[in-house]
Amino acid sequence: MAEDSVRVTADALLEICERILRGVGVPVDQARIIAEVTVAADLRGVGSHGVLRLPAYIHRVRAGLMAADTRIGVIRERGAAMLLDAHGGFGQVAGVYAMNRAIERARQHGVGIVAVRNANHIGMAAYYTMLALPHRMVGIAATNAAPSMAAWGGTRPVLGTNPISVAVPTGQEVDIVLDMATSVVARGKIRSAACKGERIPLGWALDAEGRPTEDPEAALKGTLLPIGGPKGYGLALVVDVLAGVLTGSDYSIYLASLHDMSRRASVGFMMQAVDVAAFSDWEKYTEHMKLLMEAIRSSPLAPGVDRIYLPGEIEGLREREYRQAGIPLPTRVLEELQKLAMDLGVRVDLQITR
Repeated sequence: MAEDSVRVTADALLEICERILRGVGVPVDQARIIAEVTVAADLRGVGSHGVLRLPAYIHRVRAGLMAADTRIGVIRERGAAMLLDAHGGFGQVAGVYAMNRAIERARQHGVGIVAVRNANHIGMAAYYTMLALPHRMVGIAATNAAPSMAAWGGTRPVLGTNPISVAVPTGQEVDIVLDMATSVVARGKIRSAACKGERIPLGWALDAEGRPTEDPEAALKGTLLPIGGPKGYGLALVVDVLAGVLTGSDYSIYLASLHDMSRRASVGFMMQAVDVAAFSDWEKYTEHMKLLMEAIRSSPLAPGVDRIYLPGEIEGLREREYRQAGIPLPTRVLEELQKLAMDLGVRVDLQITR
């Protein structure tokens, strides 16, 4: 844990988030959902999508750019598919609702796919895909984001980090949870580094002139780099089509950033659930998953590597640690939350461990 951080219990952080959200008019049940999604990111060590984002949500609500009460409407339905409108509300509320509807449809059709338009930032994508795991289903999520990444060969951001998450039930001690931006790193990690006054590795981003940079502030004014060069660019473009164009949401340069206080945002995303039972007997499936996982874990190790982890396994171990020892939170983020709470007239009780 960094020296400028303190550990805060998950329960205390949940309570703080809920109180702040209710302080701007978010209904109690929705405040709980948003707080759980937000704190879940910090618990898994994905601080770039955790409480660091809460002040931006609150500022947008207070500026009239986000709806405090998320009202979800059905635009169209056909078989396993559904399109919803979040009417400018919280992406977390719409995301949980959409994945739950996808799970219901998967029970009936073997697969369910629910798209949402006119939402806002959804936070950590893995939260939604993991909702499918207890139902013995594969969860899939993809969302677009404001432009922060140039097309391959360009210098002007025209695509978002456009993350993809897939959660796969294994029937073993750990499930597989992939959660990745189509850029080398999520933009939130650049913001987090800037917040902490840290440098970033070369290869993460370019500055406004298209030069590689280690300065997070310069990177925020420039462009992120895609994973795998043109392959990451292609993935980001496809996600923008599926989540933005297809749903009727904004996309590319037309999608406002969470930090753009001049206009509303219309984020789009797709949640999908795939019922394992529609394709395979559960016992046979889990036996093959066990063999696959064993083959991966028992493969020869590269020099300097002492263990091979499955996607999401490190985050799962971190969550177990943080639930016991508390979540390490940068003091600057904590101070911003306290200032926000004070400004809203909200009482904050912190349980801090050193």
